[in-house]
Amino acid sequence: MTPRSFLPQIVGLFYATFDPTLGPIVQHQVPENLISSSSSSANESSRSRSRSQSRSRSRAPAPACRRLASISPPSSLSSSTSFRRTLLNFAPISEYVIPKKSLHGRLVTLLTTGYDDDEKVEYRVMGFPNVMTGEGGRYMRNEYMWNLCFVFHASSSLEAFEPIVRKCARILRSAERDSSYLSAPKSDHTPLPAVLEQLFEDLNSYSETSIPLDGFNTLELKLFPFYPNPPECEDWHVPIALVDLNALKDDNWDITAARVSQYIDGVNHVKRIAALADADEALTRETIKHMLFYQVVMMIDIFQYSNMYTLKPAISRLAADETIISECASYVTRRGFPLPEWPTLLRLYSRLMPGVTVHEWIEAHEVLSLGIDPRRFVSFGIIKGFLRRVHRWPKLVERIEPLIPLPTEHRRRVGFDNSTRIGSSTALSTRDRSQYSGGESGLTLNRTGGHGDSAFTLRSVGSNQSLGVSPSSMANRTPPSIGRSPGRNRALAFAPSTGTGTSATLARSHASGAESHPSTSSRRAAGGTSTSAGGTTGTGPGASGIRFGLGHGVGLNARQREETAALRAAEEMEEELIMFLDGRHHADEIQCNFGIGWAKLANILGVDDMRDGMGKKGVTVVFR
Repeated sequence: MTPRSFLPQIVGLFYATFDPTLGPIVQHQVPENLISSSSSSANESSRSRSRSQSRSRSRAPAPACRRLASISPPSSLSSSTSFRRTLLNFAPISEYVIPKKSLHGRLVTLLTTGYDDDEKVEYRVMGFPNVMTGEGGRYMRNEYMWNLCFVFHASSSLEAFEPIVRKCARILRSAERDSSYLSAPKSDHTPLPAVLEQLFEDLNSYSETSIPLDGFNTLELKLFPFYPNPPECEDWHVPIALVDLNALKDDNWDITAARVSQYIDGVNHVKRIAALADADEALTRETIKHMLFYQVVMMIDIFQYSNMYTLKPAISRLAADETIISECASYVTRRGFPLPEWPTLLRLYSRLMPGVTVHEWIEAHEVLSLGIDPRRFVSFGIIKGFLRRVHRWPKLVERIEPLIPLPTEHRRRVGFDNSTRIGSSTALSTRDRSQYSGGESGLTLNRTGGHGDSAFTLRSVGSNQSLGVSPSSMANRTPPSIGRSPGRNRALAFAPSTGTGTSATLARSHASGAESHPSTSSRRAAGGTSTSAGGTTGTGPGASGIRFGLGHGVGLNARQREETAALRAAEEMEEELIMFLDGRHHADEIQCNFGIGWAKLANILGVDDMRDGMGKKGVTVVFR
């Protein structure tokens, strides 16, 4: 088991106490030569070694008497040799192994440097220092300080060993209180060196152990995998199953988990999974977070051909990994195509870089002709950890023009017929309207009409006649509503007199690709101002015309209310979109929130035509 495994290996254990004469010392250690026994001997060895090194660097030859005097005695040479054989030096860490009283009863983890085969290696030492006060002369200086320390490689994740170190300290403290197990061991006690050896062997081999100490206390230890808190699950994340979820499913599963798991295929994002499973989005996110906690799924970004990727520095190490070399070709190649060589795949990975979309990469290197699945090709690099996504972060720098144009409906326009103006001699009754019931009727608003002309025109598809509504005669009356043909679902939109655009349905779904932009007066119209039939505006209650406001529906027919609602939806969408353009929300989040792709979002933001780093609507994009 390597140091990077989930349950790390124990490099060694040592038991340290405070000696009233020598200070902090190491009494027992496993394996041998794990750490120098005391801080004083290590200091003497380091000083003798530093003196010999400094003298060896001297350029001028020393006299013979001085050379003889500089030779260390055999005892110091042997201690220096034994010091070099140990992994750790106790001197620099002794004040943390046996610390001041403020750190007693606390878990202490420290990073130190040792030597393994004359190479500098970093280790982590974890301990739980304790101090016990004796009565009646039980301890010299009335205190007994000790610490049982575990040594690991610096790269190890130690969360699983934290409860083990705490429990060892708690049981040993109990044994010392009951039978003086540490300070005055008896013949019927299990020797402490044997306890350390069994701890070292059992925890590394079996992840559990049971060691009796003094007849009253027993070390019962078991290592459990530590699962850290799962990362946040967002709507635009895509879960990939690391195990067969359908094989693990049983009748005791949560209902939401059982429904959600069948749609986890590495393609659907969280919001789409919730829609397919007909489950609440919040419950779906919580379910996937539970799967992340137990490490049965992992998260990647939504795959789109407009995405951009780049290599991570880990590629220099992973490019020679035999596991990756053997798995890559079979994973990314479609059926019926020969498996490409690893150098070819590595060259294709190296061509992924910021500024180059997946679509451009496919076209430039003829990826499809090689039989490579682009989605699996990208997913393999992300799962193995040598490929990462380059996100787009839109930011509104300067608001040059509105982002969301008014929803419009492209319709055939009919001219105004002055010969059929409704006046004192002509009345529009039910009998008169019956002749127009055979065709699909509509209502056209002429925003640029003159003061003497009517702004509303009734038209019929099956007739060339048109009925005009005079503002003088119909000032205080609601325009006659036009019946629609049953079974016809027509797209309703607010139609300015100039320009063309998309339907109102796109605006109501928070998406629009139209190029036309609203005027200031039309924007104010949705806020409650009144537009007269002749094209003039007014705000008083006696102004002739129709109020365009959601809160003032008096005088509006069904079509006009829907047009006003569509206009209001476009304005609300723009207000909501601007809140996302602060540089803290990447494109995936915006796309998932509004339910549109990058091509349509780029058209709305005006970044499909960038000049000098800024789009035509004042939005810039940061790649990160």
